[in-house]
Amino acid sequence: MAAVALRALSEELGSARAALSLVVLRSALPRPVARWTDLCAQAADLRKTTGGALPPWPLPRTVRGELWRSLFDEDPRDVCAAAEELRAMALGARGRRSAGLYYTPPDLAARIVDLALLQGSSQHPRRVLDPCAGAGAFLREAARRVGASACAGADLDAFALRAARAALALCDPSGRPLLRRLDSLRASPVADADLLVSNPPYGHLDDPAERAFLAGALPALRGGEIDRYAGFLLRSVQLVVPGGTAALLVPDTWMTNARASALRTAMLDSAEIAAVADLGKPFLAAKDTRVQAVVLVRRRTPRGRPTRVYRGRTQLAPVPERELRQKAAGGWQIYRSRGERRLCAAIESVSVPLSEVCEVGYGLRTGNNARFVARRPAREGEIALCGGEDVLPYSLRLRPKALCEPTSALRALALRQIGKERIAVQRIRTNSRKPWARWLEAAPVPASIACLDSLSTLACDDGDRLGALLAILQSVPLQRWHRLRTTDVNVKPSALRELPVPRALLDPAAARTLSDLSRKRAADDSHDRVIDACAYRLFRLPPPLVEEAEREFWGPIFPERFHALQEECRTLPLA
Repeated sequence: MAAVALRALSEELGSARAALSLVVLRSALPRPVARWTDLCAQAADLRKTTGGALPPWPLPRTVRGELWRSLFDEDPRDVCAAAEELRAMALGARGRRSAGLYYTPPDLAARIVDLALLQGSSQHPRRVLDPCAGAGAFLREAARRVGASACAGADLDAFALRAARAALALCDPSGRPLLRRLDSLRASPVADADLLVSNPPYGHLDDPAERAFLAGALPALRGGEIDRYAGFLLRSVQLVVPGGTAALLVPDTWMTNARASALRTAMLDSAEIAAVADLGKPFLAAKDTRVQAVVLVRRRTPRGRPTRVYRGRTQLAPVPERELRQKAAGGWQIYRSRGERRLCAAIESVSVPLSEVCEVGYGLRTGNNARFVARRPAREGEIALCGGEDVLPYSLRLRPKALCEPTSALRALALRQIGKERIAVQRIRTNSRKPWARWLEAAPVPASIACLDSLSTLACDDGDRLGALLAILQSVPLQRWHRLRTTDVNVKPSALRELPVPRALLDPAAARTLSDLSRKRAADDSHDRVIDACAYRLFRLPPPLVEEAEREFWGPIFPERFHALQEECRTLPLA
């Protein structure tokens, strides 16, 4: 039997409130009820005994259909999930994105609460606060560990708070949580919280008044994009007592964005970063958003312990606080095992940034592709274009495009690219689970074609160097470093400037050798392993680090691919 759709149930009962109350009653009542009037009577009695928590609203006196019976034939539903689904229906896709709301799956909430208790300052907190409680997913997990009476929450959404109260009452019927409707960025829900757990809203703030308020209240947000979650990162430390713990589920971009340096410094000044766990991309409604659990301990002393780092549940290498302070300006790349840290350090020790060996440029942003980009071959006097869809490894497969009737300023920008051969670099947006899925692909671009802003460009006067860079960019060691540097494909083009280029490649003979291999690879992909061998030699990686790069890059097909490297590249000193 198909599950009852909450939208249909809501329509039958006349409101989302009634639908959620029915979902709550399905969990609260041990046996199904034959008549609607009997169910209403039981609901009224239950509301009296639970102080209005169960169900969160009275049922309507009458009902038009029979879907309510079908709901009682199903297993009980997760109340928090049902509340979030009903709220999302009311907001719509655009409203949900605007509000920055994403439902937290129960297992994810449990993981973060457990990480906070394990790596935070107290395993037995007296008061647990969620300043963005929503439907109560985090508070419910906290109540299962410390009891609902120790829990407090705040939110601006009255519907969500009613749902949270119901979820806590189902979890701990005798508990008395404190739930308040208020803005935690402006007021403190409680004064005694020693543990805070939350999934704050995400997304950039567009409201000028709200941006001005946050920039004034939280100065570390000034100078960059003001994101809701960044505000709550800073505010969370203020909402716990000195020595208290705050654990949040947030995007990981604050650790790497160049414009977030003030935020990183402010976080270090106010809290120990006790633990960070990379949790991937768990939200179906935001499939490109990579998130982390971050555990903060409000400072009592200036010195902190090393940050414990996890990839999922796998523990990686700890990061000393002094390293975080030293690298706060440029960003933190912390999701690395000990072997991965050694690999990155070895590559960086023999390299210079890409921006020092060639010109790194941006593709053309038209501001309105529908108006200025024609999908046809360029006519006389027009400028031919290429974009990310045209780039394959080492070659272009052009889908004809032309710059059509541009403004004088736009044409001038496009002409800057014309007359010089370049390499087009595509930052691939992929959610592939294959570890060998490449995040960078590059191809040579003729001097007569301009690149759109889905591409970045590399240019220099030395043709051999340019050809060699084409190969280095797509080699396994650089792809592996890039993944460990960015953690995600959705990286700003400026990050390409920092890609490591081996100093040995500045030697004309080395550049010529690798450039020749690039030309051969454009026609025959069997040269990939030879290019990788040359790259390993140029980066001067010893055999254990070659194996480290290969094993993590290829994953389950490592034995096959590593054997191919050994067979085809006998001169590489492998174990």
